[in-house]
Amino acid sequence: MFKKRRGIQLPYNKQGLIYFVCMNIKEMPDEIQQKILNLCIEIGKEDYQALYEVLTNDNKSILSVSLEFCINEKKLYRMRKEFYERF
Repeated sequence: MFKKRRGIQLPYNKQGLIYFVCMNIKEMPDEIQQKILNLCIEIGKEDYQALYEVLTNDNKSILSVSLEFCINEKKLYRMRKEFYERF
């Protein structure tokens, strides 16, 4: 379920659009899938896989992803915020 993220300065509808596109990435056209992956690589650099996991997997919390990929939670939150604002 989508809940507006207070730290991201985008309207509810825009945040929802980005959220649902990312959650349904496998059903999206190749261009959209590539755009999301490229943006994750550009923002996350060596941690792009953790960012991609946060954006496309609703079953994992940021805490579990940070533990899995050995990355700071705050860094993941910052990367997710930047992704939403640049999408």
